[in-house]
Amino acid sequence: MNISRLHSRSLGALFLLPFLAYGIGTALVTSVLNEPEHLSGQRTLFVGGALLLLLNSLFVVGIGVLFFPILRERSPGIAVAYVCTRVMEALTLIVGVVFLLCILELGESAQGQETLFQLLSKGNFWAYQLAMIILGVGSVAFCLSLYRSRLLPSWLPLVGAVGYGLLALGSVLELFGLPWGILFSGPGGLFELTLGGWLIAPGFRTVTPSVAA
Repeated sequence: MNISRLHSRSLGALFLLPFLAYGIGTALVTSVLNEPEHLSGQRTLFVGGALLLLLNSLFVVGIGVLFFPILRERSPGIAVAYVCTRVMEALTLIVGVVFLLCILELGESAQGQETLFQLLSKGNFWAYQLAMIILGVGSVAFCLSLYRSRLLPSWLPLVGAVGYGLLALGSVLELFGLPWGILFSGPGGLFELTLGGWLIAPGFRTVTPSVAA
């Protein structure tokens, strides 16, 4: 199985870019939401952050699409499931952005409609947690497939399987009101950063059919 360096590096970049897009986008949106009375005056900043969050969703779908031909070689079912996982994650995150844009429409009245403001903010929170549950549950089989393929060092996909499982668990706990999501998301986030860097630098191994059998 030979995977081009361009394909590998493109995948690596797609694993790293969401951290920038979602991180900066969230920071911009949060900075505005912390002062809802100034919401109308900071419309450009808010919309810019929302657009970065939408860009993150495109990156997420791109990961599933670029991994599809790689996974299909050995696990066609998992290949399809992983694309679906990434698409569902992206769509759920987009729903969260829609909640944020609804807050923007409140404008200067946001502070006076505190209940609606809080409900829309909570909607974005719920959408994010559901997206992480979808990602976590759907990516465990993806990591196990990578482990069997021997395209990466064996420890890397195993760390990913554990990390994604913890990510899903942390988001479930968040939905039950237990603020442990950040703690549980650490291993999964570290895996994606490590995988992104690995795909850009060493890249995938070349595995012959006789070795992989």
